Amino acid sequence: MKLFITLSLLVGFLFTSCDSGNNRTETVETRRVKKPVITGEWKHIFNPNDTRSDIDTTWYTNDHCFVKGADGKWHGYGIIGHKPINPWTGETRFFHISAKMFDQDKWDDHDYALETKPGVERVLWAPHVFHESDSDTWHMFYNIGNRQKNAPNYASWGQLCRADSKDMFNWERYPLNPLFSDPGHARDSYILKDENIYYYYYTRTFDEVDLRSCVAVRTSPDLQHWSGPKIVHTQSFECDWGGDAESPFVVKKDGLFYLFICRAMTEYNQTHVYWSETPDEFPVENFVCELPTHASEVIKVSDNEWYISNTGWDKKGVYIAKLEWN
Repeated sequence: MKLFITLSLLVGFLFTSCDSGNNRTETVETRRVKKPVITGEWKHIFNPNDTRSDIDTTWYTNDHCFVKGADGKWHGYGIIGHKPINPWTGETRFFHISAKMFDQDKWDDHDYALETKPGVERVLWAPHVFHESDSDTWHMFYNIGNRQKNAPNYASWGQLCRADSKDMFNWERYPLNPLFSDPGHARDSYILKDENIYYYYYTRTFDEVDLRSCVAVRTSPDLQHWSGPKIVHTQSFECDWGGDAESPFVVKKDGLFYLFICRAMTEYNQTHVYWSETPDEFPVENFVCELPTHASEVIKVSDNEWYISNTGWDKKGVYIAKLEWN
């Protein structure tokens, strides 16, 4: 019995909120699971109001991404709009910023990377740029909404698309867009490659009538031919746009997978992290921790240097802070 108790203590591992002020605890029966912890001060790397009209100072950013470019610089792309907030009419362009070093104090602002194509695209939401080291092409995945007049008022089918670039500035839309479409304003793209399979994660509802907030995944051997959807994570909060499982981001670290989602309908600035041994199932029971952020990206600059970002309607731009895995 003493041996059993000793082994139990060694195996049991107590996780608490990533925010030390939160008393929530969760027991996960494995010592391999790591906890992401924000360790640095927030740095305001991009304020869109710095380079726009002095009259309108209500510009904001939202879902975004970071990627290393062909020029050796870091590039960022994302939603941009200004108040009064109306995602269906006011979020029609992607901002584009760059920096020589990821932790640069202020990133350079460039012309918009994409603007909506009249008569085809209603919005431009949540870009994710994917690149492989042996390729000279960068792939941007994003949402263009739904052109039905009442699309904002029900779990309309969001269209997921792709654009390609070789220089990070000029993006050419994939001729066979959309790649696919799903209910619940399907959006918030993220691509992970593992074991020669591409995993395309995105936010949606469970289906057209079951409005639980979900993360789904589709797989592909080549970024062109995609499987049907599989629900990999479900939150109980119901709304037309799956808003309590937004901005999915998956990190593979030390053989485990970590899903970051924004619980925006529970609390706007709240990110939850879940772990899994496989990339296609993240049970709510596998809760790791909570972070006080919105629409976060996790950026690996080197093996020992990680960052997390933060943005949203209540902030003027994009922030980054150092992240550690404990």
